Amino acid sequence: MNYKDFFKNKKIAIIGLGPHGEMITDIKFLLRIGANISLYDLRSIDKVRGYISILEEAGLTEYYLGKINNDQILDKDLIIIHYDISKKYSFLKRAIEKSIPIEYPNILFLKLVPPITLIGVMGACGKSTVCNMIYTVLKKSFVEYENQGLFFIDPDSTNGSISHLKKIKQGDVVLARIPEELMNEYFISRISPHVAVITSITSAAENKSKDAFSILEYQTYNNFIVGPDDVIDSIRHIIDFTPKAKMLRTHPTNQALAIQTGELFKVSKEIGESILNDFSGLKGRGELIKKVNNVEFYNDAYSTNPKATLYTMMNLSIDRNLILIFGGAYTRYDYRILINTFPQYIKAIVLLPGSGTLGLREDIKVIENIGFAQSYDLEDASSKALELAKKGDRVVFSPGCEAIGIYSSRKDRGEDFIRSVRAL
Repeated sequence: MNYKDFFKNKKIAIIGLGPHGEMITDIKFLLRIGANISLYDLRSIDKVRGYISILEEAGLTEYYLGKINNDQILDKDLIIIHYDISKKYSFLKRAIEKSIPIEYPNILFLKLVPPITLIGVMGACGKSTVCNMIYTVLKKSFVEYENQGLFFIDPDSTNGSISHLKKIKQGDVVLARIPEELMNEYFISRISPHVAVITSITSAAENKSKDAFSILEYQTYNNFIVGPDDVIDSIRHIIDFTPKAKMLRTHPTNQALAIQTGELFKVSKEIGESILNDFSGLKGRGELIKKVNNVEFYNDAYSTNPKATLYTMMNLSIDRNLILIFGGAYTRYDYRILINTFPQYIKAIVLLPGSGTLGLREDIKVIENIGFAQSYDLEDASSKALELAKKGDRVVFSPGCEAIGIYSSRKDRGEDFIRSVRAL
């Protein structure tokens, strides 16, 4: 059955538009091919009015906002949920009991595609940057091959997942960013990447869960796992799990992971390095903002955990030339490993205020051989970081904490940092 026949006249409940309207493209696509769509979102009309206007123009007539009633979705043929909606939510309980299929859009897309090669990028941090590096390398190299398709599926993107079905064909390559929350859903759906790129140890692997790498269960001997030493060692130490795929070790940097993946698709290391020399980074993820007095300023505002900050330091630090702007709202993470590695990567740290910073400040203040300063906001932090820096140094805002309280989102605090740097 092709995808048009699969969706035509189906009664489909879409639950969750996504924080930034990520589901809009897929909803519009499903409406065009004849699906009967009902939209449900827990936010009020005031929060999603702009998105609803776009969808009404596309033909959406049925939507329910603010609350989801169990009974409203029990007559559906299919339920599609945004990835930040857990299948354990109470409003899905009766639908599950009634055996109504519940799917995430990116996984449903992979169930409906013709035979393709799947590259899955996963890990605690670094996924978005590595995905975009791999995509950049493959996109430029695939130009030489006629009719070779390359598709990038990202649950955080507004480009959609299901909507790619209209273009994809047998033999194409699909690059998928796989959030930690969905790794086990891939296993349940019996989908394993042909090339699994694991950027860093996930929380499940850190806790030695036997399901930490279940997503690799259906790989074959012709498949590959690409990861740094700590990831490969972690896989080897999981009891009762021996991967069939070939495991390839890389240096623990974004570029090394992307280049190794490119080599599997016959892109030489030299060409991969040449292509990535022009890669400037993603917004809010190790993004170069500006040079001030020969000091580079980087925005890593999307860092909300210690692993993300450590990963950024490892990728940006050259002979301890980093000044780190750090701190924010409380998280549940353990910061001891991060704090112990500060002397290895940074020469100074500027702390921001916040409930998370409070519990870490005394441990950071006593670290030997690194400079220390406290600030009251990002403008003050940027100025103090510049004072601590010398020619050739790098300042990175990688908070490692949540953006709650002062800022409404990670994007909001990133934009505040950019304004502060441009004002220097």
